[in-house]
Amino acid sequence: MARCPKCDRKLHIWDIKAECPGCGVNIANYDWENRLEQDAVEAEIAFAKLRETMRKFKYSFVGTKLRIARIPVSVLPLFSLLLPFGTMAVSIPFCDEKITINAVTMVLNLLNFDILGIFKAPGSEIIGDASLRFMLSILFVVLAALSLLVSLVFLLLNFKKFNSKGLFVTNLIACLFMLASAYCFHDFSGMIQASTLADAIQCGPSWGIFASAAIYLASSITNLIVSLQPVNIPPEENEEKAEEKETVNA
Repeated sequence: MARCPKCDRKLHIWDIKAECPGCGVNIANYDWENRLEQDAVEAEIAFAKLRETMRKFKYSFVGTKLRIARIPVSVLPLFSLLLPFGTMAVSIPFCDEKITINAVTMVLNLLNFDILGIFKAPGSEIIGDASLRFMLSILFVVLAALSLLVSLVFLLLNFKKFNSKGLFVTNLIACLFMLASAYCFHDFSGMIQASTLADAIQCGPSWGIFASAAIYLASSITNLIVSLQPVNIPPEENEEKAEEKETVNA
């Protein structure tokens, strides 16, 4: 609730006149010079804080050559989700199809499947263990993609903490998730080959999932090196000129 700048009286919503109902002073014009000066000081302080934030933001992303290189390295894992993570060939009557599995095909195929049926599959006595491995392989890929989104958001929101190792940790976890997915899918393939479905289904992990894990690892190492670098934010041009003038005058 607003207050009178002179008598500090509370102003209610029905006090619509320019004068204070208590002391009668014109609220808009009272001590306007001092208030204008105070507003100017507050605006200057706010601008200085914004300028300092922009300096840190600029240094965080392009302050050094390694920080510049970190940008494409941190985004590259997103495109690695399009690489072939595995292959699956189905050969049954009236269906002979070979599928290349990546993040896109996973989503499209999951949308066409009976989701509730997928969750019930691990309880099957025949294909329960194999379907559980298959579900885990998909889950680990999803978790890796989510950790990538977390790391990119972290990169944008946590730019002031130059020595933070959050990006190193999230990308390393994503790398482990991709390797775990490859292991589970390989295990799934082995179980299929040992079952009665060996002639109908041929599957296995592909090179893309290992390449994706390697890209995540490269991003993790790059972010670790960046976090270990000494922080040396260069001064603004105005500050440099002021220092030069002081040196000349001295």
